[in-house]
Amino acid sequence: MSDYTVLAEVGESLVGVLWQEIQLDPQVNALIDNESRISLESPADLIGNDAVRLSIYLYRIVEDPNTKNRFPVQGNGAQLRKAPLSLDLFYLITPMVGLPREQQIVLGKVMQVLYDRAILEGPDLVGSLAASGEVLRVVLNPATLEETARVWQALELSYRLSICYVVRVAMVDSTREQFLQPVLQKSSSYGEVA
Repeated sequence: MSDYTVLAEVGESLVGVLWQEIQLDPQVNALIDNESRISLESPADLIGNDAVRLSIYLYRIVEDPNTKNRFPVQGNGAQLRKAPLSLDLFYLITPMVGLPREQQIVLGKVMQVLYDRAILEGPDLVGSLAASGEVLRVVLNPATLEETARVWQALELSYRLSICYVVRVAMVDSTREQFLQPVLQKSSSYGEVA
């Protein structure tokens, strides 16, 4: 399982996976020649920063409704721990390179990598995620132009070429445990008259 650092570790894992593939592609590697050129900062924070060529910005976090009512998991000893918090993380991916052709090349490569490596696990993950045994699914988010434009409006920037991805499911462990009294005796009074 993962701890609260999972939010940061998912972003770092995405950067690592993208960099692994970009450095092997000479055409894209000419545009993004170093892992430090991929940033987790918002495009608004990167205005005037010519060193960054790709922004992977976490702009929304939502609890996954499909896993909300899961049973508690085994804690320490006879303790039960609340089921982990399952999250969907929404990322805005924006090429920050200059020319439209270069932006489209970078975006095409990102889409190819995240399509080919849509499931991140084991060595793809960093930190507590790497040891957790968790599997992350990276899915292209079919956001409409209006939805994407609202994100850009919230950043107080004009719309630029970008795509949205959802990373499912990031688990954040609960620290709450309660004692589980084991069953010591079975009794049944069903159907008996008192």
